[in-house]
Amino acid sequence: MADENRTLYDTYIDYDHVDLDITAVADHVAMQQIAGDNFEMEKRTLEEILSDRRFNVPEYQRLFSWKEKHHRQLWSDLQQFVEADLVKDSDISDVFFSSMYFAVDKDSNTHEIIDGQQRLTSVNILLLSILEELRALNAESIRQETVSRLRDGSIKQIESLLYRFENPLKGDVPRLSLNKHDDDDDADLGFFEALMLGPEARLEYLCSDEREYVDGRRGDATRISDLVEEFRISEQVVEEQDPDTSSFSNFTPVYDSNWRLLDAYNFYKDRVQEVVDTADDTDSKALALINLGHYIQNSYHVGEFIIRNAAPDFRMQIFKILNDRGLELTKIDRIRAAVVNAFFDADDRQEYVDKWEDIVVAFATDVDQIDDYLSVYLSIVDPEIETVGEASAELTNAFATRNLESDVRPRLRHPDDARDFLDHAHDLVQYYKHITNSALDPTDLALTEAHEKCQEVLVRLNDQRMNQWRPFVLALYHHTVTDPTASGEQLYEALDAVEKLNFRRLLVGEDPNIFQEIFIETVHRFSLSPEKEDRENVYGDSCRYLIDEMRSSNPSMFSDRFVDIVTQAQAWNPQTAKLLFGKVANEHFREDGMYVERRLNMGSIHLEHVLPQSLIHDVDNPIWLTEFFQLEDNEVEIAEAIQTYIKLCRRDGELDEDKRQRRDNIKEFISQRFVNDLGNFLLLRDSDNIKASNLHLAEKMPQYFDTGEDFRSILPNRYFTETEGVVDRDKLESLLEQSQAIKAGERDQIDSALADYFNSLWTYEALQDRRIGLLEDTLDIVEFDQLDDEFGLASDRDGVREQIRTQTEGEFVKRLSLRSL
Repeated sequence: MADENRTLYDTYIDYDHVDLDITAVADHVAMQQIAGDNFEMEKRTLEEILSDRRFNVPEYQRLFSWKEKHHRQLWSDLQQFVEADLVKDSDISDVFFSSMYFAVDKDSNTHEIIDGQQRLTSVNILLLSILEELRALNAESIRQETVSRLRDGSIKQIESLLYRFENPLKGDVPRLSLNKHDDDDDADLGFFEALMLGPEARLEYLCSDEREYVDGRRGDATRISDLVEEFRISEQVVEEQDPDTSSFSNFTPVYDSNWRLLDAYNFYKDRVQEVVDTADDTDSKALALINLGHYIQNSYHVGEFIIRNAAPDFRMQIFKILNDRGLELTKIDRIRAAVVNAFFDADDRQEYVDKWEDIVVAFATDVDQIDDYLSVYLSIVDPEIETVGEASAELTNAFATRNLESDVRPRLRHPDDARDFLDHAHDLVQYYKHITNSALDPTDLALTEAHEKCQEVLVRLNDQRMNQWRPFVLALYHHTVTDPTASGEQLYEALDAVEKLNFRRLLVGEDPNIFQEIFIETVHRFSLSPEKEDRENVYGDSCRYLIDEMRSSNPSMFSDRFVDIVTQAQAWNPQTAKLLFGKVANEHFREDGMYVERRLNMGSIHLEHVLPQSLIHDVDNPIWLTEFFQLEDNEVEIAEAIQTYIKLCRRDGELDEDKRQRRDNIKEFISQRFVNDLGNFLLLRDSDNIKASNLHLAEKMPQYFDTGEDFRSILPNRYFTETEGVVDRDKLESLLEQSQAIKAGERDQIDSALADYFNSLWTYEALQDRRIGLLEDTLDIVEFDQLDDEFGLASDRDGVREQIRTQTEGEFVKRLSLRSL
């Protein structure tokens, strides 16, 4: 009978432990008494919580995440206390500081924080701020001996709560240890530890030989000299410690959670300093700080829950219960906990926890960036995902150990699946960092060829205000690097096709969401997930598929409809035009064999408006508008409106609301139809960027040409050159010579006839003429190799040019008519 199974259907569970005449089993036999035996609950003050204990934040916990609103909330009770009349104000009371949960092993004084990390960390930083102000007081200025004794006692008391003696070599260390990203156990000195130990330790941390230096263009990069200031390390400390200050100009990565710790420190330092500054003398300052410290320690009460000798899975169970109770945990916090839980009893647990932490570190603990990456990754590996947005919403379902109400498979349910899932996520991080880095260097790419071309396209794609391409490009980039038969040239061809699709989208004014499914669909259709192995001709076939699908769903982006829309387009987006011109220029350099010497750095080019955005430089002599619209000839319908605008600008201070509105409407009309037209843009290298874009053309032209061949070599600028454009060679040489003479102090101004020639060079007719050539360049640069002579440029370029000219002339007739205004 003893070997038979007992169930609740045939056995009574006896909680009262009495003799009964039926089959029964004692409750402690039927079930483990984990919660009943291991839970202790007490009400304690913060002083009792902090005294003689060590605190550790387990790896499944989130990073420090409190923001200023949380610190303001904590300080609000203290502010009331600071401002109170301690006798008359009955509203001042002690504070219930919510509950805290700790796990404590047998014979250990280390309390693993299950819930309460944010509050404990903030209180530690707050007490540190009070301690530093107490130490900073001039003891000799304290008049009352009792206040002096109380100050000394308060300093020792706070020190005992914040620090413990480690060993003779290490000395005092903080009682609280945070997550490894906030307090690296592998380093001699972690971020939070350095913060808590004071200015000397902070300086040691920043100047450590282990310090990592990075490119200042990285998103998480901060100059060390700025960190010295943020850490409030005084010049005196720097002078006394005498570090190698040459490192102060270097950049080092700072995690998002580290910044939150620094923000907390500076918040409480400022608040405590305000308390000190309100005092009249040193005695008052000391007494205010002592009372503030005692109030926090003795009047803040906590419901303490101790879990003793509990297995890791039970601790995780408690953590999950608190999580489900609605505590403020981010999606990434939940995923971290799920990863730790999935491997908690595995032999390779630490390996996979470390792989997860590597992902976190790659994005400097920024939860939004981690979410973005994991969403792209999940959209690649899970065929049920259709959009990156859907992937983001399903992340916690994918990083789960059990089936939930979702079509997405929980990847952590089986150990082998969990390992593969994390292995691939870990492997793809650096590839993702490459393709999303706006400061990418060609040598960063893990390619054996075509580095520069691929880098150039990736930089432009990241500037084009959409990211739907990332799953496809990430999967293809990973395939290119890991498949020995693949090449960088093939990747470039795919990137070029993706960029052309997006340029077309931008030029016809379509929303990026037209791409939200097609790129992910292509990944799965051609088995580009790293979990797949059998792939053939993925480059050509996938690109052709993308083009065919987009042509079917968005015909306005192709053939004659595309040409019509682009030719009639008004108010071009300057960022789009800059990127388009950059592609045109670099393709021209490449075709002429000048790419290496001449290539444009896409991150530093500048788009210049020929007709300036500030339409009138001198209200008494509005040369730009007069010459551009040929007002003296009075041939265009809108001439009267332009004259009205000039008159209204001259009377700017006298205008009523209606006239100001009329003036602004005319300016907006000119900006939309002419200033921001494709034909009005020039492309300059950063070194060519002129100092005053609203100068007259006779004054701007010498600045354009100051760098010699640089301006001439950029293909979209050819209209303004003497070799391929309309500029008279002899007059240009004279203009440049006279400009140099003015700089040298050898003459006062440009010859008036020469200035008149250049100032009259840029008219609406010239803009219209130049626009035709640039539209032809645009069609060249966005044409697909996969489509046979889509625009007719190969078979009848002259005919295409004439079509563009006819449509442009018709468009300008409308723009110059009163109906447009």
